[in-house]
Amino acid sequence: MQGIDISGWQDDLDLEKVPCDFVIIKATQGVGYVSAACDPHVKQAIALGKPFGFYHYVNGAGATAEADFFVDNCLDYFGKGIPCIDWESGQNAAWGNTGYLMKLVQRVIDRTGVKPLIYASASAFP
Repeated sequence: MQGIDISGWQDDLDLEKVPCDFVIIKATQGVGYVSAACDPHVKQAIALGKPFGFYHYVNGAGATAEADFFVDNCLDYFGKGIPCIDWESGQNAAWGNTGYLMKLVQRVIDRTGVKPLIYASASAFP
């Protein structure tokens, strides 16, 4: 399967013109950023019958606060797509603190009943 990652850098992307089997779309980051490109891409993925994931980019602003921000801003996507937690070193003050990551993930599960996928490089979890 071929999938693509869509963020604000690709806000004008037309999924009908991109050969892919699924998409993972950036939804939120930290506790203050919501991607304006997310909802249009989610709606287009659904209309085209493409499986999709939606992700929160962790920045270390507080595990519970980040989880709540993600859930509050993506509530309509749960049950339709796969929630993902993007765990990268860049712009992430919590990088390397897997306890922080576990707390964030558990809060998402507690609020939604859904286990999110951890979206990270293999090198992050050797």
